[in-house]
Amino acid sequence: LGYGMEYSFSIYQRMRIAGLLGETDLAYPISGGTTNAWGAREAWMSEKLMPDWGLRQYRGPIWEIINALSLSLVGLDLAMMFHPIAAKHVKEITAQFFEAVPKELDAKGYTDWVNANLKR
Repeated sequence: LGYGMEYSFSIYQRMRIAGLLGETDLAYPISGGTTNAWGAREAWMSEKLMPDWGLRQYRGPIWEIINALSLSLVGLDLAMMFHPIAAKHVKEITAQFFEAVPKELDAKGYTDWVNANLKR
């Protein structure tokens, strides 16, 4: 995640803001390959080489969950995921985000970012 996540976070943030400000080429839902988390050595390295990191069967999905949730904070709409357990947990966590939206705000369209109109 490290520098790659910092760069991705910044790019997704810029894309979302530009889309909301009226850039027609960027005013679409954003998808992301959160499976890239599996490229980090912390996700796949053997427990024999790094026993302090814990079991590999947990590390990989956790890295993928962190990747998906981090990018969701800056506007990721669709996470392309690899591990079924990671996908399940991201789905559960993001469902909790929308449970908290009061019905009166949802009825007024505040949660509809596609039609949001921001002025500079």
